[in-house]
Amino acid sequence: MPDVHPLRPGDPERIGAYRLVGVLGTGGQGVVYQGIDEAGRKVAVKLLHPPLNRDRHAAKGFLREVEAVRRVAAFCTAAVLDVGLLDQQPYIVSEYIAGDTLQTLVRSAGPRTGGALDRLAISTLTALAAIHEAGIVHRDFKPANVLVGPEGPIVIDFGIAKALDSTTLASGPIGTPAYMSPEQFRGERVTPASDVFSWAGTMVFAATGRQPFAGQTVPALVNAVLSREPDLSGVPAHLGDSLRSCLAKDPALRPPAADLLRRLIRPAEPIPSPVNTEPARVPVNDAPTRPHQAGKMSRRVLIGGAAAVGAAAISALAVFRDRELTPSPSTTPSATREGSPAPVAAARPFGAEVRGPIALPGGDGVPTSVAAAGATVVCGTSEGVTFVWDADTTTLTRLGDRGAAVTSAAIGTRGGTPVVTTGHTDGTLRLWSPTGAELATHRAGDPVIGVSAGRRAVAVTQKYDSLSDLHSVVRLIDIATGRQIGATITDHFQGVSGLAFGRLGDDDVLVTGDGEERIRVWSLATGKLRHSFGTGDVGGIELLACGESGGRPILVSTHLDATLRVHDLATGESRQKWPFSDRSPDDRGAAALAAGRLGDVPIAVVAHNPAGDEITVRIWNLDTGEVVGELGSAPTVALAELAGRSVIVGATRDRTLRAWSLGP
Repeated sequence: MPDVHPLRPGDPERIGAYRLVGVLGTGGQGVVYQGIDEAGRKVAVKLLHPPLNRDRHAAKGFLREVEAVRRVAAFCTAAVLDVGLLDQQPYIVSEYIAGDTLQTLVRSAGPRTGGALDRLAISTLTALAAIHEAGIVHRDFKPANVLVGPEGPIVIDFGIAKALDSTTLASGPIGTPAYMSPEQFRGERVTPASDVFSWAGTMVFAATGRQPFAGQTVPALVNAVLSREPDLSGVPAHLGDSLRSCLAKDPALRPPAADLLRRLIRPAEPIPSPVNTEPARVPVNDAPTRPHQAGKMSRRVLIGGAAAVGAAAISALAVFRDRELTPSPSTTPSATREGSPAPVAAARPFGAEVRGPIALPGGDGVPTSVAAAGATVVCGTSEGVTFVWDADTTTLTRLGDRGAAVTSAAIGTRGGTPVVTTGHTDGTLRLWSPTGAELATHRAGDPVIGVSAGRRAVAVTQKYDSLSDLHSVVRLIDIATGRQIGATITDHFQGVSGLAFGRLGDDDVLVTGDGEERIRVWSLATGKLRHSFGTGDVGGIELLACGESGGRPILVSTHLDATLRVHDLATGESRQKWPFSDRSPDDRGAAALAAGRLGDVPIAVVAHNPAGDEITVRIWNLDTGEVVGELGSAPTVALAELAGRSVIVGATRDRTLRAWSLGP
């Protein structure tokens, strides 16, 4: 049982509607008190620090994020009952769980074994699946955030790291180093796969009493997480393979929580393949080159029925996969040769696969970025390699050797000549010919978050000066020369939230969003700010894309409140706002966004995940707000053109490139 210590001098006696009677503990995020509500029930009140008084929008951002946490079903989790501010200091009230943390239990009583370990794994994984189902990423899953009470293991503090990230610590990773995922250390997008990594590390600790990665100092520990294999000695054999897959460095290789839950419940049954078809491998042109509240009764029932939860989640995925389209006869291996044209049927139905699957070579990483111009598709990978796919002839050309992950890729025309640009996590900028010749390479120093390939090839870099800084340092760099364009930009609150390249009049422009729901439009020629505008109510800008409607430039955006919005790029006037669903998907809302035209109709292509683990690609009519079609899973997408017809191209999780018809 947890010890309850007397209140100390300076501790509040009351927070909101709750009378405080003792201190349960103190940690890096704040102090946890035992409280009594107006009905006399015990609650846990967590008073977080520091106060949110550094910016007028901080409190609003914190409350918005924690409110999302309250959507999580309360089986295997501590239900969040209330949230508020005490003199600008945030607090969160949750149900009181009479139990010790897993960390305390293992250190005092030793590792978990046998059925106790299996129950712990299944219960905590069920909780994680429920958290992800609500669109939340825990971000700080660790032994100290698992309470082992009389009703079984309970997961706590889910979503608090995201809430803090949205207010005071947006510039650095939040978590406990021993259980953080590689992508958290690399500053990359944090997804449910990060929680799966942290869950596996927690299970290793539960089974062995030690962490999966050793290190006496934080730098040594970070290095181990990023580059060494986990130590699974002492982990029972029936859990070993599952935990090893969860601890993969590449988040795309980790199983989703629902698939993993089924594996643990039914270990003899194979996990369904993410793709129904065997991809066709085409020759790769290796061009010469230089060297990413339910109550307690329902909790008991659902913990005991974890098998049903896992089976239901997998069944939903299986139904979706059954609807996925098989390759057309023109894309089978026997009909595809390097350099040979692959004809497109004149009127393929909407969603029909008209090109692919074209498999990327093994060992070159997972796709991180896709761009297209005409029938030429560019795909960057987590291993720093870029591929150029000529979708007219199925030729695949490899650009560059392995290195820092590609964060952004683009293709366009410079001086009448086609060029490809790539930006990397280590600040490298590259300019290529689509045939493989490297035209320029420079090091900007700061990580690249976006590149263009228009009349002027430009890269956007971003860094934070310190973990406590609320504003990032952004620079525009000429990729051909490596020189900075304009002055350094330091006014993006909480950093850049979404960026896009487009045209405004005769000017190529960069469009950026930030944590204050503010859009800025920059000239790529001079690096100067042309104008800025707000997106209106609180929504959390996520992704941006530039397009055209009625002869005027528009900005399309997705938001963390699960909305798709359209603005007039020249005036900032809000034109449309449509909901994705009836709930916010947190930072899993949208994986990719592209804007273009289908005939005379302006459209947006959104790869998003309102519920579950499959990413769905939907095409929106931006004049009416209607969803005109839906495709299979592709985390990265772009609009291209084949035989005079608009198509969608994308890279799927199985490392294949595909193209889908948008209809006659």
